[in-house]
Amino acid sequence: MNARRATRAAEFDRDLERVSQLWRRLGHTPRSIDAYCVYLRQLLRQADYCNYRQLSAERVVQLSRIYARRRHIDAHRARWMWLSSFRALAWGLPQLGQPVGSIDLPAEAPREHDPVMLSYKDFAQQFGWAEHTLSLHLHHLVELRRFLRAHRAPWPVPRLGDIDRFLQAAAKRWARTTVGAAAGSCRTWLRFLFVTGRSARDLSASVALPPSITYPRPPRALPWGTVRQLHRGIDPRTPIGRRDDAQYLLFCAYGLSSAEVAHLKLEDIDWDRSILHIRRIKNGATVDLPLLPAVAHGIARYLRQGRPRTTCRRIFVRHTIPFGPINSSAIGQRVQCWARRAQVKAPFLGTHLFRHSFATRQLEQGIPLKVIGDILGHRSSQTTGIYVRSALSRLRRLALPVPT
Repeated sequence: MNARRATRAAEFDRDLERVSQLWRRLGHTPRSIDAYCVYLRQLLRQADYCNYRQLSAERVVQLSRIYARRRHIDAHRARWMWLSSFRALAWGLPQLGQPVGSIDLPAEAPREHDPVMLSYKDFAQQFGWAEHTLSLHLHHLVELRRFLRAHRAPWPVPRLGDIDRFLQAAAKRWARTTVGAAAGSCRTWLRFLFVTGRSARDLSASVALPPSITYPRPPRALPWGTVRQLHRGIDPRTPIGRRDDAQYLLFCAYGLSSAEVAHLKLEDIDWDRSILHIRRIKNGATVDLPLLPAVAHGIARYLRQGRPRTTCRRIFVRHTIPFGPINSSAIGQRVQCWARRAQVKAPFLGTHLFRHSFATRQLEQGIPLKVIGDILGHRSSQTTGIYVRSALSRLRRLALPVPT
C-alpha cells in the first residue's frame, strides 16, 4: 500500500510540475501557482492517493467537505479553493495527453422563488425598466426580506417601522448613497403592493430617504500626469499585462465604466470601419465611438498574444481556470494593483477615477459639455457636471477679479 502511494505521489508530482509550466506561460504568478500546488496536494492526500486523473468535480466537492469538517475550517472556502485548483489541473492534463474527469458539477435543483417577487419583476419589465436598475431593486428587496424574516416581521407587506429599522441597520454597513438606493427600492415595492391590490394604502411616500448632500466627497479626478503614471504599473510582456494595457487604453480614451469594459464583446468591434460599439449598462443605450489606432493595437495584441482560448464572447476574460467573463470588481482590483506597482497614492483608487479624470481633461481642453456628456452616455448635462466639477484650473481662469 505504501509503495502504491509513493508511486502515485511521484506520478502526481511529475504531472504537476509539467502543468505548472503551462500555468506560467498563461501568466499566473508564482504565488498563485504555489497555492494551486498546496491545495492539490491536500486533495490528493484526502483522496488517499487514488487515481487523480479520474477525479471529478463532484468528488472534489465531497472531499473538501470532509476535509473542512475534520480540520474545523470554512467549508465554503475549502470547496472553492479545491475546486478551482482541480479545474486548473484538469485544464492542463489533456494538453499533456493525460485523461481527466469531469470538471462540471451536477445541476442543482431550482430554488423556490417568491411568487410576489416574480410578479414584481414582471410588473417592472412592463414599464421598461433597465435590467441593471431592476437587478439593484431586487437585490435590496432580497436584503429587506432576509431582515424581516430574521426579525419575524410580516412579508410581503411590511410595516413602516420594520422598513425604518432595516434602513437604520443598513446605514451601519452601507454608504449613504447605497442606503438611499435601498430606500428607493422600498418605495417602489410599497407602490407596487398598492397598485396590484396587495396593500390597502400607498405608503411609499412615508419611507424616509437619507439627507441628500450634493457633493459628499471631494473630486475624484487625478492630474493627467498621474493617470499616465499608472501605466507604469502594467507589464505588457505578460498575458495579464496585455489585458491590463488594453483596459487602461479604453479607460483613458473613452472614460468607460468598468461594467462597460467588462461587457464588451468580440462583435462590438468593427475592425473594417474602425468603430467601437458601446452598450450603456444603466440605460441599455448603444453609442458608436471611433476606434482609435492605439486602442485597436492594444486590444488586438491582447486577443492574439494574451487572451486564453475560450468560447466566451466577451473580449476580456479571467485568466484563472475555467476561463470566463471577467467582472467589474476584478477590474477595479487590477487598478489598485497598477497603483501599488507605480507607487501612485490617491484618496480614490478605482476605475471611476479614469471617468472623472477623462471628463476633467476634456473640459480643460475646451471640449463642449454636451459632447463630453454624449461620450460618457449622459442624458442630462447636470449628470456630466458632477464629473467635471474638479476642473478647478479652468474655473480659476474664468473667475472675475475681486474689486479693490
